[in-house]
Amino acid sequence: MEFVSIILFWVLLFAAIASRGPFIFYLLFASMAFGSFAVIPPVLTKGLSFTPPPIIALVIIFIYAGGKNGLSRMLGIALRPSQCLLLTLFWIVAIWATLFMPRIFAGMVTIIPMRLEEATNGEPLYPTPQNISQMLYLSISVITVFACALAFKAPQIRQHVLAALCVGGAMVVLTGLLDLAGLGPYLDMFRTATYVYLTDVEIANVKRVVGLMPEASAFGSLAVGFLTAIYFLRRAITRPWLRLVGAPFLIVLLAVFALLSTSSAAYGGLAVFGCVAAAEWLWRLLMYEKGSRAREGLVLEFWALVLALGAIYLLALFNPSIFDPFVRLVDTIIFQKTSSDSFEERSMWTAVSLKALIDTWGLGVGMGATRASNGLVAVFSNTGIVGGLLYYGFMLQTYLRRARPGDIEGAAVLTAVRFYLPPVLLMGILAGTSADFGIMNACIYGLAAATALDASLRAPTRPISPHRRPTTNRRTA
Repeated sequence: MEFVSIILFWVLLFAAIASRGPFIFYLLFASMAFGSFAVIPPVLTKGLSFTPPPIIALVIIFIYAGGKNGLSRMLGIALRPSQCLLLTLFWIVAIWATLFMPRIFAGMVTIIPMRLEEATNGEPLYPTPQNISQMLYLSISVITVFACALAFKAPQIRQHVLAALCVGGAMVVLTGLLDLAGLGPYLDMFRTATYVYLTDVEIANVKRVVGLMPEASAFGSLAVGFLTAIYFLRRAITRPWLRLVGAPFLIVLLAVFALLSTSSAAYGGLAVFGCVAAAEWLWRLLMYEKGSRAREGLVLEFWALVLALGAIYLLALFNPSIFDPFVRLVDTIIFQKTSSDSFEERSMWTAVSLKALIDTWGLGVGMGATRASNGLVAVFSNTGIVGGLLYYGFMLQTYLRRARPGDIEGAAVLTAVRFYLPPVLLMGILAGTSADFGIMNACIYGLAAATALDASLRAPTRPISPHRRPTTNRRTA
């Protein structure tokens, strides 16, 4: 059955390539829910697991690089200080650290290997295949930012990407629903990656929903990531039914499944999301004029929150025992987290990785050399102090981007990106294990760069275009 699922993936991918349309972006976001699916049998890759998003992202890169002046345009984006130069420099530093640091400090530094079955208490630093695989994943993510910054310049493609984001969120909900319904064993045909799986775990007598991710924390973080992106980006969607009905419905379902993951990282992300969403609501109320799209749904959102809080209050007043399972669950995964074996083990990963950074005089140990349980420590320990400063400098630059004057849709996108970043950053700090920021964040970074792109960098005209052909303006001066 495993080969059936692999063949199905490649058939869909070749169909997306042949269509030469936006279908490949829908396939990309939908595939993000399949985090334990290796689309190339690991026996053919010496144990390395290539999941769908990086493979699809590679195809998108080749499509746009092969378009008219595509490679030169992507290079221009990569080298422009106002666009992605900081990210390019981070990539160069990461490659340098990965090639040389495991060899220079071989046997002199203690690390936690990425493959936990090899050792859990630390082992000496040596070059491993994980250096190559993690560097490959990071390279794909970085170049995806360049390709998306070129591709998403076209307004029609941006709208398809926003719709594809909703499709990806729906797929997260669907896989979570199948797992919740007890159909997890039937999803094993999509669990072909050589990962350590934690799919049948309970906390406080509550089954942790994992969907098609290796573990609950990965599923919860993915759900919160889609929830955050859809919630803030939905105001840039031009299709009314998707903006006003589809997206809000998905937001509610994603919040429910993030809670069902019982992941402390997801709960932390939801808490930050709630604070940021409240700040965004006040921003829309105070900074925008009546009748603007930004103020759309303000009253409905306010009363929905009031009614939800009122319902919770009434339930707590008349039947307080109904919340006992939830209270026990929250107490277990948050307040008793520090006394759990998992917390102690993950804290040890972070401490060992941080010490590895110090032992290498701030140069880092290279991509994939050590596993942390903190995204901030993972970036700095893998790529060194210089690499970490370059990456978070690029993230800050993304946060501060501004749209061109008069670009209403672009302003909505960049405002959404600014509100999207804090919850995702916090979840990475709580549970991030790698310096690779992933394909989802790469698409968001590329979307922000495309929206604020210089006028001299025009959108590609051929590689991928919407189904409707644009009209030609033949007016002459």
